[in-house]
Amino acid sequence: MKRILIPLCLVVGSLAASGQRSYQFDAPDRLFIEGKELFGLKNYSGCIDKLEAYKQRSADADLIQEADYMLACSAYEQGRPHAVELLKAYLDVYPASRHADEVNFLIGSAHFGQGAYLKAIFWLNESDIDMLSPEQQEAYCFRLAYSLLQTGDMERARGYFARIGQIGTKYREASTYYVAYIDYATGKYDNALVEFTRLKDLPDYKERSLYYIAQIYFIQNKYGKVISEGKELLASYPDSEDNGEIYRIMGNASYHLGDEDQAIQMLSKYVSSASDPLRGDLYILGVCYYNKGLYSSAANALGRTVRENDALSQNAYLYLGQSYLKSKDKNNARMSFEAAATSSFDKQVKEAAMYNYALLIHETAFAGFGESVTIFEDFLNDFPNSKYADKVNDYLVEVYLTTKNYQAALNSIDKIKRPSAKILEAKQDILFQLGTQAFTNMELDRAVDRFSRAISLGAYNPESRNGAYFWRGESYYRQGEYDKAISDYRTYLNNTRQRDTDMYALAHYNVGYSYFKLKSYGEALNHFRQYVNLESDQQTPAYADAYNRIGDCLFHDRQFAMAEENYTRAAQLQPSAGDYSVYQKGFLLGLQKDYKEKIRVMDRLIREFPESQYVDDALFEKGRSYVLLDNNQAAAASFEQLTRDFPRSSLARKAGVQLGLIYFNDNQPEKAVEAYKRVIGNYPGSEEAKVALQDLKSVYIELNDINAFAAYANTLGGNVRFEVSEQDSLTYLAAEKLFMRGDNEGARRSLTNYLRTFPQGAFGPNANFYLASIAFAQKEQEEAKRLFSLVLESGDTKFREESWARKAEIEYLEKDYAAAMESFKQLQAVAENPENREAAKLGLMRCAELTGQPQEALLAANDLLKEPKLSPEIVSEARYVRAKAYIRLKQENKALADLKAISKDTRTAHGAEAKYLLAQLYYDNKEDKNAETVLMDFIENGTPHSYWLARGFVLLADIYIRQGDDFQARQYLTSLRNNYKGDDEIAAMIEDRLGKLKK
Repeated sequence: MKRILIPLCLVVGSLAASGQRSYQFDAPDRLFIEGKELFGLKNYSGCIDKLEAYKQRSADADLIQEADYMLACSAYEQGRPHAVELLKAYLDVYPASRHADEVNFLIGSAHFGQGAYLKAIFWLNESDIDMLSPEQQEAYCFRLAYSLLQTGDMERARGYFARIGQIGTKYREASTYYVAYIDYATGKYDNALVEFTRLKDLPDYKERSLYYIAQIYFIQNKYGKVISEGKELLASYPDSEDNGEIYRIMGNASYHLGDEDQAIQMLSKYVSSASDPLRGDLYILGVCYYNKGLYSSAANALGRTVRENDALSQNAYLYLGQSYLKSKDKNNARMSFEAAATSSFDKQVKEAAMYNYALLIHETAFAGFGESVTIFEDFLNDFPNSKYADKVNDYLVEVYLTTKNYQAALNSIDKIKRPSAKILEAKQDILFQLGTQAFTNMELDRAVDRFSRAISLGAYNPESRNGAYFWRGESYYRQGEYDKAISDYRTYLNNTRQRDTDMYALAHYNVGYSYFKLKSYGEALNHFRQYVNLESDQQTPAYADAYNRIGDCLFHDRQFAMAEENYTRAAQLQPSAGDYSVYQKGFLLGLQKDYKEKIRVMDRLIREFPESQYVDDALFEKGRSYVLLDNNQAAAASFEQLTRDFPRSSLARKAGVQLGLIYFNDNQPEKAVEAYKRVIGNYPGSEEAKVALQDLKSVYIELNDINAFAAYANTLGGNVRFEVSEQDSLTYLAAEKLFMRGDNEGARRSLTNYLRTFPQGAFGPNANFYLASIAFAQKEQEEAKRLFSLVLESGDTKFREESWARKAEIEYLEKDYAAAMESFKQLQAVAENPENREAAKLGLMRCAELTGQPQEALLAANDLLKEPKLSPEIVSEARYVRAKAYIRLKQENKALADLKAISKDTRTAHGAEAKYLLAQLYYDNKEDKNAETVLMDFIENGTPHSYWLARGFVLLADIYIRQGDDFQARQYLTSLRNNYKGDDEIAAMIEDRLGKLKK
């Protein structure tokens, strides 16, 4: 069959004619053709409209597949978000499509555009490059190469880029640039330099090429060319974002070329433009500043360098120390040298830093945590052949003489087998200082030991030896060993050459008191008189007190007129504390039978000193004087006031008996009966109750009503014993004599036998008290407490005060603070002995503090501070407790005065803690400058209580952290970590803050 040929013009015309005649039937095909034409024209929006319409009207599978291809490609070309999904869906529906390679290429290109380079590599590898158009092939190679570069496969990336550079068109220059970059990144600097040199003539690549050329010259240490290339780059692109890096390498290059001015200019620009400058460049900048004498700027740059533990930081710390030293900031210089000295990356730097560190510690007398001694020892151990070794040996001896780290110095000296006379001199002073530290902290046994060791060394340091005698005497006095105290005070007075000092005068005062305690009033009088002749400060409380004691000594010698003169003098010298003087003066008037004047003086005491401990005594003596003046009504009024206002005073019991006697003599038997019964009822078991019962019997006999007395006596039961059997009395007295002779074992057996034989004996409370005292002396605390409690339960008042005192002491030592607090309250209510009264107030304060009762502690501290003759140590403790109470009660401002006062002496635990608390209060109030000043003083003066100094270091770091000075904070924390040896929470506090500084 012969094929029929139709002219093309006719075909075209017939298609047109046919299309006109049957439009409705052939419309879908026309939509496809128009969509394809628009796709070819890259009118993707129009293409999508036509092809979507076509797909809705057509059932031709082949053309629909082609339409889907163009739709997916159009979505890609338009950058639509779902393009990748359409392309992948196309491959899922048509896996054998002739367009599969191109679609894989487009999917890879889409992922490339999204920066998903691993996905891009996968999909590009799915495409057969030979099936792509030449234009697509070049794009394929470039995109695959760039993706490989971004994923670190530089070798394969370079291969693709190199091929494009040879035969490509569109991506040729870009590929040449990336080849150069890869050569640069892989260390093929010569190749990269050739390529970048060629590219720098192309406008699009000039800036980046000049940048890398400068970098290559810098890496190759061609510093002159770095400068020239850098200048060209800065001139051509003054606003480039890469200029900071150019400043950096030009600054480095200038430094290596010896042009430090240019280095400072470039590196300072770099540092100001960089958010996180490189440490090495900060170090170079700091060194340049230092060499130019700009020490503050040097410290700033170097301080930003030391963020890591490496050789660079070690070197930076050495320069930093020198910079601070030149700026006369020895504290920061010391810490910087310390940081360099504790690193071991560079031995020479370590040696120089350690020497400077040791020297600064010595020059500043820095106490810290014992470094002043150990650093010199460490240096000699680490660098025995150092050129500084001889100087360090000399300094070590000086340190022994000047250090405040007394225990560390003593430990060091004790290691020396043959100490020189100079070192023994230092040792004697160190032992003396350790003794005073122990004394200040009321560790009296330790103080005596240290003073004794200082004395035993001989006369290497006469001043320290004499001081040791004085303070050992003071320690003995506090322990109640008055004979030993006198011996040491006398030795001090005989040996010291400094006889115009306050201490020399005070020694006579102390000797006087020791003799006074021993009731050697003649010797006491002699020394008190010497004291008042020597004392230059007549305002000191001791001066007035000495006149009181002179009066007492004269009183005991029955020289009443002279005694009165001295009491008057004491009252004139210290009117606010003149109650004792006034009382003694009144008492003397009574001895001289001037009862009216005595009453006037006692009234003055009651009026002017209403809080005095002598008011009850004054009322009693006033009553007695009225009796002697036959003014029974006035006498009764005084005794009634005494029993009413001071019911727990021992004088109230005596006054009650006196009242009964007055009323009986005034023929007022009913009132006498009432008075006697009141004594018996209120004070059962007391000697006064026994007297009152005897006198009451006499009253009832006088009233001829013995039956009433018998009935009353029967109601008393065993509370008041009227008669004592001879066997009871003799058995007890025999046991008591053994106790009084100090035969504790014999006394214990006899007293126990007495209580067994006479379980309701008349002397049961006495026996129990003596047994309790023996148990207490032998540290049988539970037994002692049981027996003291029996004494108190008996109602007998003879040993009531001492029983409360010992019971409270035992409970306190057992840490039963709640029970101790109640016992101290009872003791305070009944105490007439000034020492027991002070002990009660002190115990109350301590228990309140220990049981977390700030309001009670505050009241107790204020009450204790009213005592006129507190030791400095107790005053300090009371002010400490008061300050802590104010802080807990949120009244911090009221704590400031106490904290300032007691923090002046950081030798004590209270003083050291107060120093820290004072700084903490300032910090909490955001008074950082005041807090810093307090802590700097703390660091400078030191303390044996290293925990509180360590807390001070941490607080100082907190201050600097709040101020944004991370370097200073890190300095203090690192120094603390290197030197603090305590096993407590300090280490965790350090690491917590250092961890935050690293973030």
